[in-house]
Amino acid sequence: MQKAFDTVSPELTPGPIYLYSICPRPQQPLTLPLGLAEPTQLIAVDDVAAVVETGVDLETLQTDEPRLLNAVLSHDRVICELFQTTPLLPLRFGTQIASLDHLKAHLATQGADYAAKLEALAQKAEYQLKLMAQPVELPPVAAGLTGRDYFLAKKQRLEDQATSQAQQQAELSQVLDHIYSAYSDCLEAESPAGEARVYILVDRGDETLWQRLEEWRSQAPHWNLVLSEPLPPYHFV
Repeated sequence: MQKAFDTVSPELTPGPIYLYSICPRPQQPLTLPLGLAEPTQLIAVDDVAAVVETGVDLETLQTDEPRLLNAVLSHDRVICELFQTTPLLPLRFGTQIASLDHLKAHLATQGADYAAKLEALAQKAEYQLKLMAQPVELPPVAAGLTGRDYFLAKKQRLEDQATSQAQQQAELSQVLDHIYSAYSDCLEAESPAGEARVYILVDRGDETLWQRLEEWRSQAPHWNLVLSEPLPPYHFV
């Protein structure tokens, strides 16, 4: 197959190339979104391609927190827009390669591996399930208590709080066990106290996940469960 270097714009500037994702070489023209500052471009070698942008100055972005945050959001936006029209392997924010020649060489040597991953993930989407513990609400210690009565009431309140928190953790463990039993492609991410985040890889359009969500909610009445829209497979590349 002819190498598709013709997808490179003749105005491509020299220097580092910023990368968003790897995707299959499109059979039809692919609508490319705006990048961090300039239109993105497609560079293809054989059966795989990279969506890239030139002229991105990462060092300058690192010194300007508002611009850096905007760049991170723009990076994810580009990947999500592309995901609506093509399978892809999302790359982390800040991924760069030294030059166009280096990128071509990389795609040529890693193309078979990328193609295999793209085929495996072609019909897949990632969902984030966020579980947030509901606040434990206990009645205040009765007014007017003093001495030993106050001490015992406060002690009982602490015990009730510990019991409620233990119940929440038992509910969480049960739901996580059911998730791991139902889905082989799932992982739990590090989360702040009182939260849990699980990423699940399923077929696009799989309705059973939403049905199971209602089951999990009934099993964990002291947690709020929120399921995301279908996302690119960030955690399964």
